[in-house]
Amino acid sequence: MINVLKRLFPVVPIISFLYLMTIATASFAQDLDDVTISGKVTDSNQLPIAGAAVTAVLLTTGVERTVTTNDEGFYRIIELQPGIYHVRSAATNFGAQQRSEFETLAGQNVRLDFTLAPAGITAEQTVMIDADDAPLR
Repeated sequence: MINVLKRLFPVVPIISFLYLMTIATASFAQDLDDVTISGKVTDSNQLPIAGAAVTAVLLTTGVERTVTTNDEGFYRIIELQPGIYHVRSAATNFGAQQRSEFETLAGQNVRLDFTLAPAGITAEQTVMIDADDAPLR
């Protein structure tokens, strides 16, 4: 039994190495099919919006991924499956913007920029009349 183990011992590292290379190759091949969606979120003055949420939803599975823009307004969603997506960007005090049924292909790097407009602004007007200024009837 000991003689058999001595004979197999030099082969074990080689088999282990080949096994690890097979796994690494399979992982790398899978990465080549992944899709990346990236871009910049700005306001109507082309100023970056930091902290905006960008969400990509794969329509066939409903899988959703959300990232947040950095201080310069850039975002990047990596390792997405190819398919048809809804991509939506939203930020506090801004109206959301969505790209519907956006199709991606295997290995594609897509650039999607968003320009968000300020959310609906409402104004309220209050008229105040002093009792001294009011006409008497």
